[in-house]
Amino acid sequence: MNKIFLFLAALFALETQAQTNFSGKVVGNLQDPAQKAVDAATVTLHRSQDTSFVKAALSDEIGNFEFENIKEGAYFVKVSHLLFKPFSSQKFQLDAANPTMQLDGFQLVVKDNSLNEVNVTAKKQFVERQLDKIVVNVDNSILAAGNSALEVLERSPNVLVNQEIGLNLKGKSGVLVMIDGKPSPLSGSDLITYLRGIPASNIQTIEIITNPSARYDAAGNAGIINIRFKKDQRQGLNGSVTASYGQGELPKPSASMNFNYRKKAWNLFGSYSKSIPTHLTRFYINRKFFDENHNVTLISDQDSYTEHPINSNNARLGLDYYLGKKTIFGVLFSSNWNNNKRDGLTNTNVMNPDESLVYNTKTGIELDEKRVNSFGNINFKHAFNEKGTELTADVDYGNYDGRTVQDIINENFNPDETPISSSLLMTNQRGSIEVKSAKADFTHPFSKSEKLEAGFKSSLVTSDNDVKFFDVIGGQNQLDPTRSNHFIYEENINALYSSFSKTLKKVDFQVGLRMEHTNTNGKQLTTNDAFKRNYVNWFPTAAFNWKRSEMHAFSLSFSKRIDRPSYRQLNPFKIFVDTYTYVVGDPALKPVITHSYELSHTFKGKYITTLSYTRAKESITDIFVQDDATRISYQTPANIRDLDQATLGVYYPIQLGKKITSTLSGNVYWNKYVSPLQGGLLVNSATAWDMNLNNTVVLGKGFTAELNGFYQAQNVWGQFIIKELAQVSAGLQKIFNHQKSTLKFSISDIFLTNHISVIVQYQNQDFHTRRTWDRRVASFSYTHRFGKNTVAKARQRNSGVEDVKRRAG
Repeated sequence: MNKIFLFLAALFALETQAQTNFSGKVVGNLQDPAQKAVDAATVTLHRSQDTSFVKAALSDEIGNFEFENIKEGAYFVKVSHLLFKPFSSQKFQLDAANPTMQLDGFQLVVKDNSLNEVNVTAKKQFVERQLDKIVVNVDNSILAAGNSALEVLERSPNVLVNQEIGLNLKGKSGVLVMIDGKPSPLSGSDLITYLRGIPASNIQTIEIITNPSARYDAAGNAGIINIRFKKDQRQGLNGSVTASYGQGELPKPSASMNFNYRKKAWNLFGSYSKSIPTHLTRFYINRKFFDENHNVTLISDQDSYTEHPINSNNARLGLDYYLGKKTIFGVLFSSNWNNNKRDGLTNTNVMNPDESLVYNTKTGIELDEKRVNSFGNINFKHAFNEKGTELTADVDYGNYDGRTVQDIINENFNPDETPISSSLLMTNQRGSIEVKSAKADFTHPFSKSEKLEAGFKSSLVTSDNDVKFFDVIGGQNQLDPTRSNHFIYEENINALYSSFSKTLKKVDFQVGLRMEHTNTNGKQLTTNDAFKRNYVNWFPTAAFNWKRSEMHAFSLSFSKRIDRPSYRQLNPFKIFVDTYTYVVGDPALKPVITHSYELSHTFKGKYITTLSYTRAKESITDIFVQDDATRISYQTPANIRDLDQATLGVYYPIQLGKKITSTLSGNVYWNKYVSPLQGGLLVNSATAWDMNLNNTVVLGKGFTAELNGFYQAQNVWGQFIIKELAQVSAGLQKIFNHQKSTLKFSISDIFLTNHISVIVQYQNQDFHTRRTWDRRVASFSYTHRFGKNTVAKARQRNSGVEDVKRRAG
């Protein structure tokens, strides 16, 4: 395979060198009346004979623009910018005697009219397919009003949200969740709680990347979900404030603000949001217990209702300083502090096979959790030249601290409701995670068509979790040493990577290789059990794009990735859901290695069809283990030997006249799990499909409407069969006050179809569950934008922590 690839690359290189046609070049520079650089201006090249369009470019941060590979002839350029009057140059000639035209010192004239008088009619679609990712434009969506980041993810393509376990992407676990290029500090249910507390009004976009390059950490075998917060891009003091209120069965108020102050070499930015929603969960589970001949002996019918009030605060503050035109120094601090409570009641009927009642159990659970998650970043960027050679460096530190107190009150009753027994169990848990990381990335373009990237990263993580269980007897707390535990886990990952990309006439390709050395050390202090691991993995990536014509383009890519267990999955603590159910980690979990292949075809630059295949070894999924004698079940993560998945996806944008814009995306995928498990052989496979349809209608006079929906057919995940789910939501938006104010109204899950139902039928397990949340939520949102309107290009950056933080919790 490598020989074929090298042969094709050499063949295209020889073909390029054999071209003898004239190749001209046009370069120039744009300035404002104060002789300052004008960036982000649109520059177009035209033939002077018929004014036909040839190429387009954007001016960079120092006002430069460039056109290459231009044929011999006479040309002129046009310049357009929101703040300046249109400009056209004099015509010029490119030929053998003048192969390069230098157009320097163009001074643009400021428009007389203010920006407040400009009517902006362009609007990005809610879901936008780009070459290497899917982008969900949250800021543009009416349906994001009053909702949380988690609820927006529920409507995003290929994403399945399990409100207690975490996120799946295309039916696979192992999703790397990043915040502004930096991973979330949490995983599993902790990540879900965190996302519930982030108002959607804080978010600009959500990027779904299914096949990342070697530049990204190798973690996340299902792909990456990157949530980008808003950052204003204008000169002077600018920002916005948003207030929203949602009402389902329970209220969901939130408020947020963000600001950006940009003056000369300084750029100060920040945001703050407060969210105090009250969520609810209804959970039903029906379990059967068997004897040695697989005859049903008892049936457990369990129904619970839990309210989850959250008081969440999110703050970000950053500063960029431009040391001249080529060097930028920045600092960023972010923090999330919240208080989560849980007040639940579970009613369990234990019945004979004929469903006659044996006894009844009522379990009350009260939980009080306080979390403070803080993260700091120092970053540096230097451009060595105007061709794009640059060095970026990041140093990161994060500390995530949690304190949880939980009381479980259990009461047993006879069928005639006379009491049998009661007990009180108290849990006191303390957990902290410290993350240190340093990284550097170097980019060097050999030419406009060739680029080399290389870098290194080192991270050190220490996770310290101490949980104590107390039996409350006679009002006194008595420590239960059989359940209590203290677990410390340390992990050091050192990585090197390099990638090379080249663009030919109709073909471009990128190849990369990443090496990661992992050293781990875990110890249970209460039992003195310990484990150590030391291993090296190599992760190659490759992407090949061929633009066959203006109508057809093809892409082929390959990547190898790893999914390390989260810190909570490795933690051997028993977290009790009720008397009969608990969750426990497994320190013996092994990392998952995944190989992914993807072939895509783009028609007319917008209709995209994708065929992909992945194979994962030792895939991590949650499993249930049931003890028929004690009637206790527990959930634990486990390595499933083999996972195969094939996916056919389509992305189809539709424009109906000038007022209706729709996007249809969907996937048909086949999943198959095969593994020895609990003394048997698990074989669980299914062919499933999903579909997202998003519609935007421009009604005029500042009004816009949206109608969106998704459907996910029955699918499999490890032991589980996940039943179908769907959601339809609608919204209306009004923009007024010279584009500065926006009022939104939306209603989610109109037909009450968004729920999770699961079936497990394996070995001695035969049960089904159904979980629902607060649905059909009506939300109102008001946003007001303030400040100047002078647009300046903001920079995007990633910190060095790209996988360790999302595994915390």
